[in-house]
Amino acid sequence: MSSPPKADAFRTVTKHDLYYIPGADLCLLVENVQFRVHRFFFERDSAYFIRKLAAPASPGLQPQGTADSNAILLEDVTADHFAKFLWVFYNPLYSLYDAPTSDWEIILDLAVRWEFREIKNLAVRELEKKEIPDSKRIKLYHANKVDRNILIPRYAALCEREAHLTLEEGQDIGMETVLMIAAGRGEARAQRLASGARSPLSPTIRGVELYDVIKEVFHIVPETPSADPNPDHTANLNPDDDSSKKTNGTHGANGASTDPSGDSPKQGDDPSTKKQKSIGSKAAKRT
Repeated sequence: MSSPPKADAFRTVTKHDLYYIPGADLCLLVENVQFRVHRFFFERDSAYFIRKLAAPASPGLQPQGTADSNAILLEDVTADHFAKFLWVFYNPLYSLYDAPTSDWEIILDLAVRWEFREIKNLAVRELEKKEIPDSKRIKLYHANKVDRNILIPRYAALCEREAHLTLEEGQDIGMETVLMIAAGRGEARAQRLASGARSPLSPTIRGVELYDVIKEVFHIVPETPSADPNPDHTANLNPDDDSSKKTNGTHGANGASTDPSGDSPKQGDDPSTKKQKSIGSKAAKRT
């Protein structure tokens, strides 16, 4: 006895109201919604789509994605989420990327999944402007492999505060990070007070010194300065202008001199070549 057909098989395929652009040249199908957008953005910015679009077509057939009849099927994403991602390319306000936190979380997730390095950087910069609880931000950035140098102030805040981690915070950041936070909290209170006693609640080191402790406890390699002498340049998003292919900027919202993606190896990133002082010896010097 054959199994009944899936309900999706009977759903009507519709064209997206905003992102089915008749003059565009890349056809994509998400759920039962057709998108027609500019191939230029996907070939310029995404290592994932560069590989996918370079796949040779079968003899006698058109390359995939060149027509609605052979649109590229994108799975594990909703049409609504994909539309939010496309907004980065087609934002009518140019460099003003005003979107809620939840949208930037979606954009970050898809940028990482499809290897849009510069959009990942953009999403992180925009999320840094948002008010997000430290544990939620740590969870989000860990899941998307964001450079942990950006999280040093967040780790420090959890180590410095008097209150211990809550159960929910611990579930957010995971056991490994919970243990590192616990170690950091101990180190932050390791220095003796003027009376000679140790403070069980108030940290005795703060600021840059605490950041150094965080780097050591979390084994964070210092970031290297950006090689871009003009990090504030704006990329040209015109798909008809070849000069934009020569630009390494993001999509109108640049301005950070460091790379938050954590994707590419930096000089000196091999931990086996670094001689780190032990946490215990560092604490001993402060006693």
